[in-house]
Amino acid sequence: MGDNGTDSFACLVADANMQRGCGGENGRWYYFVATSLVILFGGGFLIFCLQIIYDKWNQISRRMFPNHYDRDKLDEVELHNKLRHYIVNEVISLQTNKGMVLAILYFLFNVISVTLYINQSDQPLEQCEDVLNTCNWTLYADIGLNVFFLFHFLLRLIAAPNRLKFWFQMGSIVDFCTIPPCALALILERNWLGMRFMRALRFMQMGEILMTFNSTGTSIVQLLVLMLDFVSVWLFAAGFVHLVENSGDPWKADSARKDNFTYFDSVWLTMVTMSTVGYGDVYPTTGIGRSFMMVFIVCGLAMFATYTPYLYEFYRSRSPYAGRYERADSKKYVVVCGHITYNNVKSFLADFLHPDRGDRTSRVLFLDNKRPEPELTGLIKRYFLSVQYFEGSALNHNDLRRVQLEFSDAVILLCNKDSDDTKSEDAATILRAISVKNYCSKARLIMQLLNYKSKSFLQTIPNWDPINYRDENICISEFMYGLVAQSCLCPGFSTLMINLISTRSYIPGINENFDWKSDYAYGCDHEIYTVMISSDFNGMTFPEAAEICYKQLNLLMIAVENFDNSGLAINPLPDQFTIRKECLGYFIASSYKDVCRARFYCALCLNEGIEIGFKPCKCRLEAAVPQLSTVPAVKKKRSNVQLIPLSEHKSPNNNESGLTRVGSIDSKSSTATDVNQLRTVRHLFSQHSTKSTSVDRGTLAGAGMSSTFDPTGNYHWAPEKKFEDVDLAGYITKEYQYKPDDAEAINQRVVIKYINEKDHELNNHIVICAFGDDKTPISGLSSLIKPLRASNLPYKKLKVVLLLAEKDFLLKAWKELRHFPKIRVLCGSALDRSKLKRAFINRASMVVILSNYGKRMAYKDPFLLDKEPILACLNLPQVAGKSENSKPVEFIAELVNDSNVHFLDQDNEDEPDIELHLTMKFAQGSCITATALDTLMSEAYYNDEVMTLVRALIAGANVPEYDAEDEEHSGPLQVPANALCGSQCRVIRIKAEEPSLSEHIKGKAYKDVFVELLQKFNLLCLGLHRAIDWHLDVSVEHKRFVYINPPGETKIVASDYLYVIVQTSKLQPPTEVMLNKIRDTMLRKGGTPEHEQSADSKLTRQNKVDNESGKQQMLPIDESIASLAV
Repeated sequence: MGDNGTDSFACLVADANMQRGCGGENGRWYYFVATSLVILFGGGFLIFCLQIIYDKWNQISRRMFPNHYDRDKLDEVELHNKLRHYIVNEVISLQTNKGMVLAILYFLFNVISVTLYINQSDQPLEQCEDVLNTCNWTLYADIGLNVFFLFHFLLRLIAAPNRLKFWFQMGSIVDFCTIPPCALALILERNWLGMRFMRALRFMQMGEILMTFNSTGTSIVQLLVLMLDFVSVWLFAAGFVHLVENSGDPWKADSARKDNFTYFDSVWLTMVTMSTVGYGDVYPTTGIGRSFMMVFIVCGLAMFATYTPYLYEFYRSRSPYAGRYERADSKKYVVVCGHITYNNVKSFLADFLHPDRGDRTSRVLFLDNKRPEPELTGLIKRYFLSVQYFEGSALNHNDLRRVQLEFSDAVILLCNKDSDDTKSEDAATILRAISVKNYCSKARLIMQLLNYKSKSFLQTIPNWDPINYRDENICISEFMYGLVAQSCLCPGFSTLMINLISTRSYIPGINENFDWKSDYAYGCDHEIYTVMISSDFNGMTFPEAAEICYKQLNLLMIAVENFDNSGLAINPLPDQFTIRKECLGYFIASSYKDVCRARFYCALCLNEGIEIGFKPCKCRLEAAVPQLSTVPAVKKKRSNVQLIPLSEHKSPNNNESGLTRVGSIDSKSSTATDVNQLRTVRHLFSQHSTKSTSVDRGTLAGAGMSSTFDPTGNYHWAPEKKFEDVDLAGYITKEYQYKPDDAEAINQRVVIKYINEKDHELNNHIVICAFGDDKTPISGLSSLIKPLRASNLPYKKLKVVLLLAEKDFLLKAWKELRHFPKIRVLCGSALDRSKLKRAFINRASMVVILSNYGKRMAYKDPFLLDKEPILACLNLPQVAGKSENSKPVEFIAELVNDSNVHFLDQDNEDEPDIELHLTMKFAQGSCITATALDTLMSEAYYNDEVMTLVRALIAGANVPEYDAEDEEHSGPLQVPANALCGSQCRVIRIKAEEPSLSEHIKGKAYKDVFVELLQKFNLLCLGLHRAIDWHLDVSVEHKRFVYINPPGETKIVASDYLYVIVQTSKLQPPTEVMLNKIRDTMLRKGGTPEHEQSADSKLTRQNKVDNESGKQQMLPIDESIASLAV
């Protein structure tokens, strides 16, 4: 106790002496400053002199003792290099663990040193202390830190390649100002607070450490480096002001401040000075302090002005969408990547998150490499419960990990439909798909493509599997131009199909004023659904089942698919198809809940008067539940659209002539519960169907066939024609020149009349007006022509297609169209009325106005993208004339911007800012936009089986997964096995006053017409194309709207058109057996085929020969109904 008390008393005495300022002796701060300056400049001068002496000695030694010098020099250099190499690469290198630990310790010790300085800053600058007897622990800590700093300085000095340069570096100067004063304090027994604040300049080293760690993002590292630089300069300046203000000017006695000027006051002074605020409450009083502040104001202002934008940019670049998705529940979600803009996702979100989808709705996670635009931000907030946005790229696996893509239900890739370069845009989409599949091979992909040729690259995507993973590609050009092509044959078809694949709501109301919008909205409420139908339909024909569904369940069945046969049957003939157990039905209904009644249909309960509900009935509960529980909702996928040949339904085991029935499988080896096995079998059959037979075109020509087929057997083919042979401007046969004395010649004007020998073909033809030049992409024209040349259309009934565009554009497009028959071209512009007259648009059945795909990105105003199509549409009524006998020109225009639809109708009565599908022109079927097809993405996700039906109705033929190249037309004709025989269906429009059907339609209720046409003609009604003022005696027939599945009580009036699905015979491409029989027939006749006979008659003879040989022939269709189909 006595010793402890003595020590405590000694500490108190020492502290008291320290507070007295060394017994009143004069300060010796200049000793500390002089020591640092002498070491700095003296050491630098010494190094300089030694370097000169060393170089001179080497020169002398090299001349006097060359051999001895070289040997000793090599040993010296080798020893020095080894030591330096070890220090540089092992001790102080940030690439090694030793160097990293040393650097971190050096930074932490500098922080501790500055902290000790700030802690002691409220004490006198100079204090007298007995180092051996003092109780000031900070002094011992400072000595220990400076010993480490000296060791670190020596390591750096040895490793320095240029020691003189290293001596005057900032880090070395800091060491000279802090280490020698600490050693001198031990000799003088005086502790001078002095220049320890300079250790703050070493904070800048932390940036190098962070760069080496690379543990954080680059932006964060840059921010930390800026902040450390700023803090270092700030604390250094504050320490210098604190030193000079408390020490005073050396040349002026008693110039030190008498008030208590603390270190915090210095920090406050430098901050308000650097930020240009300058409150004036604290200011320097010494000459050195004021001089320093003048320099610091300029430097600090420059630093503050430079760093502030960086700080602002950092906080601005810190995206609120840079987080990570956390799966809080088990709800499914999809990741949407690609081109994410407001216009591109507005329609997609409205359909994907529609309330009618109920519990099936999935969350949407957007992933894009830029921040959302303000409009898109508002759209995201509208769906904030179901939509989240993340900033990132689909090409970066770290970003894919942030959204937990491996747990998503699907990945949807959207493309830029307004891109000028479709190939480049598709390449970007395919690259994103490859990145997604590389990250997660089992991810389900649903992607958009612009160019149909890009589908060939799908094979390059790793693990692309439409069978097992249900991957789906939607080619925008194929779907959109397929809808346009079918609208040429069946006006209003585009609106019919788009409304059926879109989910919309209908609010019932009282139609007192015969408002067409109410009826149209009622039809828009219907969509296509699929469900496993009840086993009570087993053994029924399709018309029987469709009649029961319509009359008793209020459902419109349009197609079925038996699980014992992979083919899809759309409105099959009654004696050619029988519904089996575990059959999938395709329905048109207003909600999925309504369709479930077909799933729980019970004939016994219906006979007892019990209404069919949405759950299994009690009498069938035990039998129905096991069956329905083992068959999931539609989760199947086929790689090709396979339509069932009707001639094969009758004898499913028939396999004559070595032909394989596509998609047929043994019912005993396939069950509905093993869906994966069923997909595998379908895939094998689809691969087998690609086998083809080689047929020489010369043989076809010798057979007198005026029309052949393309390699897929789906489209009509013709020999290549030169551009000049189809150009209407080249057919001038006669010129009539009126004489000057002719009364019709005015002012002796010469009039030339052109009579074109091809003009007689331009009647009931199709005019396609395009805009562009040789640099404009033409990817959509081929997709537009193919459905118009489908093989289920007789050759003689093909309509002439006239292309009206600039010559450069036509020459470029002709490379893809040269093998299609009945194609004509006319060089010019649709904005030129003389060219429209030359195209005889008043005699055309349909005029198609395509958008200009060139230089879309150059327009700043999106409304100007449609200026050419709009002006061309306005030209049509002026060219056709407004006489009483002239009929309005039917047209369909492709628009880029939905808002421009009101320009197409001068008598527009639509409300401003109305949705596209509610406008008059869209309801009529006179316009189409690419954004309307965004609903296909949600349809492909929720019910991918519907895409099979949509493709079949739009394309009019089997659509292959991968298209062949254009060069496929050269060489032998390849006829796939799946195109040898078959029957397809099409949607046609028939008039209520049609002579052959008027007695069954006109004046009757829609439900009676539906049943009668289905029973007697196998025509399946889909809806009406009704005039908007149908209730008036005189209606404006050219203004119509599509009325899908109207109520059964709706009366059919004379001005109505009916949309019906009709079976159309598909012309059979010739097989080798058929060609051999043709050759034998020709040889027996001893001559060439009769060229005067038509190709149709020869095909009839071929079919007859096949019949005689026992080969099955397709069921003939009534001639009157077949004529309606064309």
